[in-house]
Amino acid sequence: MPEVHTASSRPAGLLRRAAGLVRRPPAALAALADQGVVSGFGFLSGIVAARLLGIAEFGHFAMILIVLSFAQALHNALITAPMMTLVGARSGVSTAYAATILAGAFLLCVPGAVFVVIALLIGGMSGETLLAACALMLAQNLQFTLRRLLFAKGRGVQALLMDFARAASFPFVALLIWLEHDAIGSNGFVWLLAATSLATCLPFIVAFGRPILHRPGRVQTGAVFRRHIPLARWLLPIVFVTFVQEQLIWLMAGSTLGLKELGGLRAAQYLVGTVLLLLAATENVLPVAAARAHSEGGEAALRRYLLRTGVKLGVPIITILAFLAIPGEMWLRLIFGAEYAAYANCLHILSVSVVIVLARDLAANYFRAKQNTRVLFESLCVSMVVSLAVVVPLMQAGGVSGAAAAVGAGHLASLIYLVLAARRQSRSASAWPMPGRWRRSLRPAKSAQI
Repeated sequence: MPEVHTASSRPAGLLRRAAGLVRRPPAALAALADQGVVSGFGFLSGIVAARLLGIAEFGHFAMILIVLSFAQALHNALITAPMMTLVGARSGVSTAYAATILAGAFLLCVPGAVFVVIALLIGGMSGETLLAACALMLAQNLQFTLRRLLFAKGRGVQALLMDFARAASFPFVALLIWLEHDAIGSNGFVWLLAATSLATCLPFIVAFGRPILHRPGRVQTGAVFRRHIPLARWLLPIVFVTFVQEQLIWLMAGSTLGLKELGGLRAAQYLVGTVLLLLAATENVLPVAAARAHSEGGEAALRRYLLRTGVKLGVPIITILAFLAIPGEMWLRLIFGAEYAAYANCLHILSVSVVIVLARDLAANYFRAKQNTRVLFESLCVSMVVSLAVVVPLMQAGGVSGAAAAVGAGHLASLIYLVLAARRQSRSASAWPMPGRWRRSLRPAKSAQI
């Protein structure tokens, strides 16, 4: 009888554990699932755009996305990246802080819109395209901020539901518009992306912004600004350096080699993006956990955490990259179309770059946890100089594949710089305590002196 009772209790225990995981999944699992939804949606919507627009028009659409990515990077440097590190060090998000972060996200969209308009005007975009791009920039930045806030407050499941609602509603609304008008168009595609994003994050905007309406004095922009600036003062120039080091090179490739070449490169980036979701998902957890490991266990605990994380991420990432890159021509032809298959070399180069970026991100979080973002800026300056130095000869030798290789060379240079900087910092930290301990051991006790 006891054996029967034990055997029957095992399935019940497994069911209870499964129900517990569904109700309150681990933060890392929720972050991975959420980023899977976000990146999966971006991947599928990109395929639809590539199929509908053709390779040259898809390159034109890619230039718009490049401009929007700079606006989001600016937003991340000033708002969300400092927030995630501060939350990890202080273990909590107050209602006033969350409301202030949301207000700051709205305010920061104003200079972001100015940049988007100027950049797209230089590219010869129309007025409707400018409005649609600004709307998408606003919607994406708000949703990005809300996602990070929800994870920082331990409500990752709600972030997952928000992003899933956006991903599920977009094809449904797009199908209705297609059935009614028999076409969407590039501007309509951008408007639809913006509208579905704003609609699905609106309940969370109301929830986090309600304290602003009831008590406007709770919005402490000055205090939050002072807390963010020590971290953002180097993250902000990093945005500009990164834009020059990578996005500007993509724009150079499109303007020099043609939009068709940029479209093929963008298709290869979309395939690599299926792997980058693992790296992007770490931003929901890794900075907070790294900062907490450093505050609780110091240098040794931080290094152990980053080493374990590197192994856990590296094995699946390298496996998936090999699966994508080796038969790269087949995947490009199958997913995007026959005209994209000629850009398999770009996929090979970008796959190697992802492995380098993984190692660099782990090294960067070492310095972010120690709130030393100046080193990150210096490493990316090195990356920018290297990329700009080699891009012209590499493009002359290999076309758009040379542009991808120039960006990869820059990533490698920044990784080497971070590793050397971490070694220098570790040696100086281990060298300084020794003289103090020797002085204390050799110094007579105060009672003996008296």
